[in-house]
Amino acid sequence: MKTQMSNATQQELIQECMQSLRRIVKALEDYSLVVEKRFGLTGPQLWALWELGRNGPCALKDLAEKMKLDSSTVVGVVDRLVVKGLVVRNPDPQDRRRISLAPTAKGEEILTAAPHPAQGHLLVGMEGMDRRKVENLHEALATLVEVLEAEHLEAPFFFAKE
Repeated sequence: MKTQMSNATQQELIQECMQSLRRIVKALEDYSLVVEKRFGLTGPQLWALWELGRNGPCALKDLAEKMKLDSSTVVGVVDRLVVKGLVVRNPDPQDRRRISLAPTAKGEEILTAAPHPAQGHLLVGMEGMDRRKVENLHEALATLVEVLEAEHLEAPFFFAKE
């Protein structure tokens, strides 16, 4: 939904930016609520499960890389998925010192009914953008983080306390 903004005033551009930010936050919040209510999972849990289902069994390090997060952040998410019986840890067949993560049959069932993870969808969209657009987006978002004085906040996930 692009609007013609080349002749817009700065105030009109700011208004459009604010509306776009509200839409993004609202979409992410709505998604998180639906996933939690319908599947009993947080958005990050579904995202990790979805990555495992999409890419097949993999090590925690590889899962974290696909999610663009640190392994230390992802390990708690995986722990909760294991407790829920949605993911299993198996010895890696090629290297028994490594652990391979994979969805269980119950995890696969959820994946067939669940929506595409919101954060994963954003990553796929940004990976499809040309570098200049990603750089511009990075610069604009970094400026907004500074404006909000939020540089110190750790926020690996949207709307989840993982």
